Amino acid sequence: APDADEACALAPKARADVILLDIECCGIDVIARVGEECKAPVLALASQCDAAKRVRAVHAGARGIVLKQDSSETIRKALRKVKEGELWLDRLTTSQVLRGLIPTLQALERPAKGRIANLTSRESDIVRALVGQDGASGRALAARLRISEQTLRNHFSSIYRKLGIPNRVGLVAYASRHRLDGVG
Repeated sequence: APDADEACALAPKARADVILLDIECCGIDVIARVGEECKAPVLALASQCDAAKRVRAVHAGARGIVLKQDSSETIRKALRKVKEGELWLDRLTTSQVLRGLIPTLQALERPAKGRIANLTSRESDIVRALVGQDGASGRALAARLRISEQTLRNHFSSIYRKLGIPNRVGLVAYASRHRLDGVG
C-alpha cells in the first residue's frame, strides 16, 4: 500500500499471516490502526532509524522490526518468527523497551505492601488456605474454612479487587511472589 489510509483499508481484506509495514511511508500510528482492523501481527520495516522510533513502533503494537538494509533471508526469517508468535527485535530496541518497563514494574511492586495491609484477617486466612492447598476446589477450600462456597467467592472478589489481581491463578502467583503464606 502506498500510504497509511490504503494500508488500513487493505489489511482486513488481505487475510495475511503477517503484515510488513513500512513505517517511513505509513507512520508509526498506522501500526495500531492496522492492529485494530485485522488480527495479523505487524512487522515494521524501517530504514536505519533511531532506537526511540523503533521503541515507539513496538509500543504501538509492532511484533518486530526489520531494517530495509537487512538481507532478504533475514526479513523472511523475521516474518516466519513473527508469524509463529515470537518477537523480532534487535538488542538495542529490546534493551530500550525493557528499560522503559523497569520503572513501571517497580511502581507496581511498591504499593504491594499497602495493598496487602488492606486485607482483612479473614481474607488473609483465605489466602493462606489457598496457598496451602494450591489446586484445591472451591468446595474443598470452603469446607476447610467452614464457610459457604458463595461466601468464599465473595471473599475472593474482595481480595482480587484489593490486590489488583484478576483470578485465583494470579492470586497464587502474587502470594508466592510476596510470600503471603504467612499473611496476617
